[in-house]
Amino acid sequence: MTDTQPALSLFRPQHVREKAYELLKLATDGKLAHVEAVPDLLETALAKVLETTRENFPDFHIPPYGIWRNYEAGGIDRWGALANARGFETAEEMLAAAADLAILGTYMKTRHPEGWVFEDRMTETEATGQEASALAAFHMFAAGSFSGEMTDPYRVDAQTLVQMDRMELSEGLQWDAREDDDLLEAMQRHLKRFGEALALRPDLFGEGDETRPGRLAVRMAKESDGVVSARDLLDRLLESLCPLWDGGASEGSMVYGDSFEHYQRGAVSERTVVPFHLAAQEMVYSLIEPLAWAGFEVFGLEALTPPADPAHAALFLDAGVLKILEPDTALSAEAERDRMVEIRAVALALTDRLAELLRHELKVHQDQLPLTCILEGGTSRAGGIYLQGHPQEAKKLGHFMNPGSVFWLPFGA
Repeated sequence: MTDTQPALSLFRPQHVREKAYELLKLATDGKLAHVEAVPDLLETALAKVLETTRENFPDFHIPPYGIWRNYEAGGIDRWGALANARGFETAEEMLAAAADLAILGTYMKTRHPEGWVFEDRMTETEATGQEASALAAFHMFAAGSFSGEMTDPYRVDAQTLVQMDRMELSEGLQWDAREDDDLLEAMQRHLKRFGEALALRPDLFGEGDETRPGRLAVRMAKESDGVVSARDLLDRLLESLCPLWDGGASEGSMVYGDSFEHYQRGAVSERTVVPFHLAAQEMVYSLIEPLAWAGFEVFGLEALTPPADPAHAALFLDAGVLKILEPDTALSAEAERDRMVEIRAVALALTDRLAELLRHELKVHQDQLPLTCILEGGTSRAGGIYLQGHPQEAKKLGHFMNPGSVFWLPFGA
């Protein structure tokens, strides 16, 4: 940390964006050690995103980005079927359950066994990667695995997370109890710490005898006048859950979550901390729809940033906008971390730039085509398609973007 980079700024999406733009400028000028950027080639990426969006959403009625599209894998409305079966009596009950599922499913997007395929036996479909993580969480939720109340299976209780059984995790995730024992142990610890963090903040997640992640959305909806601030949602999630995303930058007992140190070499060498907050921001994106179903609007979404993930890096690598320098050269652990930070930050900033180009091309304003719809309709989807079609490149990129095998970063399996 530097004196000019106060710790609290690391939790602000504006700072995430500012640091990403700083690294994009350096990458464009050829002043980064591990990546270069050629923004003049953004038109190539724009063409791919437009093609993908028009193919999937020809009327441009695009749903928000978030975990709900994972839950609809194969074109199946799993949540709709579950909600109809449950028959929620009030909008509050529905919101609590849907927000439970949105936050939990995002939190469970982690590293997973290499080659893992999740079989959705109810629909006879299969899924891989983050889609598999989401569907596994969904089906465990539907089976009541996270509920502490036998008469109400569709909920996530803190104490149940703390006491999660490893064999139940193995069966629910469809991970091998022997071969994947290390990952199962990591997931068990991950969920236990989640439950403990919820229990520490009854002011955010508690209501009577209940302690559930979805109670945050219910509380903020009740305190609102019909509109809930995206920034406030993110602030609450980061202040309560940030220590769970450890393994990155920290100072003393202060853990900065999905933030990593980066060493900028030059005339005046400098070490700074670059934040991303991938999971926390996806949680906010994923709460848009549950709140809307309950009659509430989320405003201020433009403050959130694009996800710094492999799908967006792949989109720009494929278009030649982003280049990884000497990708086959062995690096020290510190240099690998610097490369990871540079790839993630530059891809994030390029996505912002691409969103501006897309709106200009379509002659629409930000409120007509918000970032959340651009992510869902085009950038995330186009990058994901590339990764699916190039598994070896996807594996290599995953390692570049999680070289330390941090469990909660959902790439690098």
